[in-house]
Amino acid sequence: MKLLLPYTNEALKLIKKTRAWIGPILIFILIMVAFPLTVELSSTNLSDAFYPVLFISILLVMMLATEDIFLEDYEDGSLELLLISNKSLSQWVFIKIFIHWLFIGAPISLLGAFFNIGANNDLNSSLMLLPALGISTYIFLILFCFGNSLSLTKGSVLGTLITLPLTLPILVILGKLTSAIIFNINYFEFLILLFGILSIIIFAFPAIISRIIKTHLE
Repeated sequence: MKLLLPYTNEALKLIKKTRAWIGPILIFILIMVAFPLTVELSSTNLSDAFYPVLFISILLVMMLATEDIFLEDYEDGSLELLLISNKSLSQWVFIKIFIHWLFIGAPISLLGAFFNIGANNDLNSSLMLLPALGISTYIFLILFCFGNSLSLTKGSVLGTLITLPLTLPILVILGKLTSAIIFNINYFEFLILLFGILSIIIFAFPAIISRIIKTHLE
């Protein structure tokens, strides 16, 4: 129970900030619902246009979800208190990112798979796409948190500009993965590649982010 306490505290903190997690989800739903209504597409090429819109929407929404993610803790002195108490700052960053993914990334991944059923009339492709969406949302979240830590006292725009180029390889991999799903060829190599990237940055980046935050506090 003691191990779960930091996760529970962070979750309760995020629940109170309703706009921080419901807002991005609603924006994602709005984009995905508006997409087929605003563009005149036949059922044949709707599926071709669906995936680029889906991935860019997820990218933008995860960018919004991490806007000023550390700012409130920085301004109210929570980060300084954490540093003084000799608690692990990198562990706190890891927990914060995980809780944000649980409240925002995971629902968006499920919704993305659900919208894929509507666009392609194919449950099987949605089930294959779901793990890729779950992994990619987590990667985007970590990368944008890294960007926000860099521009903690200077606004989130600078951090976003720095981070966006880092997301391009993930978008390319997602494009290759969906092509493999569409043409019914082996897509596991792309899924494994995404998982490999996540397994590296999920532990490395919290340590890097915590080091950057420490420099802001010094």
